[in-house]
Amino acid sequence: MIEQYRAGLSGYFFILIFVLIPLFSIAEMSGAALCGKWSEGEKSGTLDHNLINEASGIEASNEFPGRLYHINDSGGGQYFYITDSRGNKTQKIRIEGVPPKRSDFEDLSLGGCLENKSCVFIADIGDNRKRRDSVEIIVIEELEKYGRSVYPLKRLKLVYPDHSHNAEGMAVHPNGDIYILTKEEKLKEDNLNESEAYPAKLYRLSNEKWQNSGNKEQLLEFIAEIDIPYINPSGTVYGQVISAFDIAPDGKSFLVLTYENAFEFNTDLSQSGMKESRQLKKGQDYNVVELKSLPQQESISYLPNGRGLLYNTEYHWFEAPIIKVECLDVR
Repeated sequence: MIEQYRAGLSGYFFILIFVLIPLFSIAEMSGAALCGKWSEGEKSGTLDHNLINEASGIEASNEFPGRLYHINDSGGGQYFYITDSRGNKTQKIRIEGVPPKRSDFEDLSLGGCLENKSCVFIADIGDNRKRRDSVEIIVIEELEKYGRSVYPLKRLKLVYPDHSHNAEGMAVHPNGDIYILTKEEKLKEDNLNESEAYPAKLYRLSNEKWQNSGNKEQLLEFIAEIDIPYINPSGTVYGQVISAFDIAPDGKSFLVLTYENAFEFNTDLSQSGMKESRQLKKGQDYNVVELKSLPQQESISYLPNGRGLLYNTEYHWFEAPIIKVECLDVR
């Protein structure tokens, strides 16, 4: 009888271990996306500020290693730019069919698109006065060689479900979903102490919807708020408003940039809902990426391997460096 009991107990522990091992593995995997230690930023290149004079977006290509994409902020016209990884060999490419006076390019991203292509997504989402009826995402196929101009594969007209927003962050998830992250602020340039930052709002357009949208306006879906003022209460208002946004190549984490630092969140936006900001735990759900702050830094991109990032500045009155930061975690 005792031997039977021992045999049953042994079987029970075997089953328990069999069940727990996958659980431990899942827990380990869920925390693997968040980098615990980042290197000090180092200059990896410099932009030609005669061409890219108000850089508001940067993205590192996986399709063509060593290539970077860039855009200028409002007033830069209907162009995007290609450089090598050091900011050299700048090529200026005109986007046909986009009115130059109406565009306010604020971010760009890379992702899968029609018929298994790789595409550049350019976000015409700036709206400082919050008066636009719709915003636009321009989808351009990633090509090995471009001429002086290119026609978009698609131009997506998007509408917020509540009201107009100013936004400077857009990213495409590996599953093809498009996300826009707003910039919520009330700035008084003559008195920073009276300026305020508010929680940013995250919106989504699913891959299925935009792929089959035709020329119809598409309604964005509200996903969550990201409350940087709550996460970073000791920072200035410039360290609390979001100026750029990028999703990791594997989709398991994402970065948001402010004018002072960056924040990496351990969230796969396609797999689970975003936790409320007051429930987020530093070191588990997010980490602060301490940056060498550049004036008006409005561009950030993961490197194609997901183990580092690039950022730069739209301030063009002196050298416009590209700064590289690498994850130092040993995995």
